[in-house]
Amino acid sequence: MNSKKAQISLVAIFLAFTFILTGAFFIIPKKDYSSQEKRYLAKFPEISLENFLSGKFTSSLEGGENGGYIPDHFPFRSFFVGLNSYANLVIGSTASNGYYYADEGYIITKPPKYDSAAQNLRLINDFAASFDEVNLMVVPSPGYILEDKLPLNRTDYPDKEVYSTLSREKADNVNLINLENAFKSENEKGTQLYYRTDHHWTSAGAYLGYTELCGDMGLSPVKADSLTVSKYENFYGTTYSSSGYFLTAPDTLEIWENEELNRVKVNIIEGKEKKTFDSMYFPAHLEEDDMYPVFLDGNHALTEIENPASESDRSLVIVKDSYAHCMAPFLVNNYQKVVMVDLRYYKDSVSKLCDENTDILFLYGMNNFTTDKNLAFLQ
Repeated sequence: MNSKKAQISLVAIFLAFTFILTGAFFIIPKKDYSSQEKRYLAKFPEISLENFLSGKFTSSLEGGENGGYIPDHFPFRSFFVGLNSYANLVIGSTASNGYYYADEGYIITKPPKYDSAAQNLRLINDFAASFDEVNLMVVPSPGYILEDKLPLNRTDYPDKEVYSTLSREKADNVNLINLENAFKSENEKGTQLYYRTDHHWTSAGAYLGYTELCGDMGLSPVKADSLTVSKYENFYGTTYSSSGYFLTAPDTLEIWENEELNRVKVNIIEGKEKKTFDSMYFPAHLEEDDMYPVFLDGNHALTEIENPASESDRSLVIVKDSYAHCMAPFLVNNYQKVVMVDLRYYKDSVSKLCDENTDILFLYGMNNFTTDKNLAFLQ
């Protein structure tokens, strides 16, 4: 009898819990943006006969690889995501939601399927055929450089294989700047090259990449001791937001600034709209949930940085992902103009941005370079 009462009690608790969550789902106001996860949430799918028949309506509700309306707006979602992540740690699972919980508070993205590296290199080779030289920098993945901090039960990162492929199959006029050895050496010295709670490199990592690039391209890097370092606490980045490891301590975000560059002008261009600013840094973002856009205001189709005081009359076009945002301010020391192109949003000709006085750099983080499909728009 007691056993039967216990079973009935469990069923009653389960039904009550389900009823409460269902009611909360319909009662709690829906948000467009999750500050915890730093992303826009799925919208309610359009009701139409076509969507019903094709299955798009159901898939948009239930979600999949890109999320869905119901899981995105599930009551107390952040709590349950975090609970699931830490429960997985307790039972011995080394990763949750696509992230490893590593030593020293690092949250590191698991290696994705590296299925676009060869194709993206071919696209760059084809583009480079119209120019004397094109430079390519693919930043090592955090998991590859920080492998000593990862759990033993993990998937290996294929960075070495990717670098070997790039070196072997690149066109003769594609200059590959391989950061592998420099990053491994600097990591062994204890330099924090990547954020613990974010997938980007730190300003220290970006500066190291900048000096390696300068060495390859015959440029003189600005000295580190001439830069002013400003530190900002409580930085929670993308890996923190997406992993569910919400008990992790925050990072410190650093800005390394050459204060002598006081005449720099930044043009942000989206379509026909152009906005001009007098700084490469946007401190208002430091008060927001996502602080990383403090560098050049984050992702835009086209960003122009002009340095009229430069001794050089050359320009640099960077086809990039967001790894370029904290490295471009270093490169402004060496160029009269730096143009950043994001192919996720920019669909016009990159070639038209370049002339005989322009250097060209492709700059991507390893994970993006090997999975990104937008280089197909390169022209």
